[in-house]
Amino acid sequence: MASLSGPPRLSRVLLRCLGLLSMAIAAGSAEAQYPVNPTPLISTGSLTREPRFSGYISVRETIRDDTSTFIINRARMTVLALPASFVALKLQGDFSALGRLSGDTVPAVMLIEAYVQLAPTDTANRIVQLFRPALLIGQFRTPFALDYLTSFGTVITANRSLGADRLSPRRDRGFYGYVRFPQYATLSAAIVDGEGTNRVTNPDGKQLALGRLTLLPVPTLSVSGKWAGQGSDHRWGYDARWLPGNAIIEGEVLEREGPTNATTETDARTRYVMAAYRVRPWLQPVVKWERLNETLTTATTSTSSRVTWTTIGVNLIAPADRFRAQLNWIDRAERPVARKGEFIAQFQAYF
Repeated sequence: MASLSGPPRLSRVLLRCLGLLSMAIAAGSAEAQYPVNPTPLISTGSLTREPRFSGYISVRETIRDDTSTFIINRARMTVLALPASFVALKLQGDFSALGRLSGDTVPAVMLIEAYVQLAPTDTANRIVQLFRPALLIGQFRTPFALDYLTSFGTVITANRSLGADRLSPRRDRGFYGYVRFPQYATLSAAIVDGEGTNRVTNPDGKQLALGRLTLLPVPTLSVSGKWAGQGSDHRWGYDARWLPGNAIIEGEVLEREGPTNATTETDARTRYVMAAYRVRPWLQPVVKWERLNETLTTATTSTSSRVTWTTIGVNLIAPADRFRAQLNWIDRAERPVARKGEFIAQFQAYF
């Protein structure tokens, strides 16, 4: 933590990082896209046998009361390749912890995604092309929360939703299957260890099963339902995303019932609604409201909490969406904790 009136070291670090961002913008050719129906599937249209590199860097300043914190919160590098016409590979790492203190528990380099995608080629028979099945093997985003399936580099606000952070299964290792029902629906399902990223064991010996069904009545609208279960731990919900013209309107509801550990049971529900509009190609105001209600029960006690966040912000977007600045004010009402507010300035560049 650094005080707002602290030494100029913070400003020097910020200037250096902005310099790095400027170089990334100058060299960048990637364009961030906001998907109607996000999935971990690899788009193979422009891939070749030669590896293709891309990535993004994200830095943020967070101001709370009389304190200020500056971090590099993402530094992602992605490698894609197409070794055969029906096989695609993805490898993604995060380097944001490089240079941190040796006592930090976060690894300097973290493997984020690593998987093989098997999918039919354009020469497959007509029925196979109609349903476009695909199989993923490795570590990937699990098919559950809408906000988590959306890449952090394209999320409209500086933070993901409370539901994506606290209730949703996230990346995991296993098998993922996908099928498209001609134009109007997709079905995704996965079987994973349920232990999270980069775990080499599965102590409880149980698998987490997930499914997500998405309806696409028109190209700009998706409506989804999802379910996940591992033993007596069950999660479910629904969501919708609509992209009419320059606007984005979306919402999501997630619920969870079951054990969080050997001694505690949870009964939780979270929801959010969000709207954004590109007033100009470079200017996008956004507002998001979200709430989490949770009851934690042990053998002797039961504790309830309610968290309500309201985010008001603006995105400043460079041509081709290769750079964006996100300025967010978040009003945080967390019962029984006193009301708080924080300001986040986040800068992202894509290459």
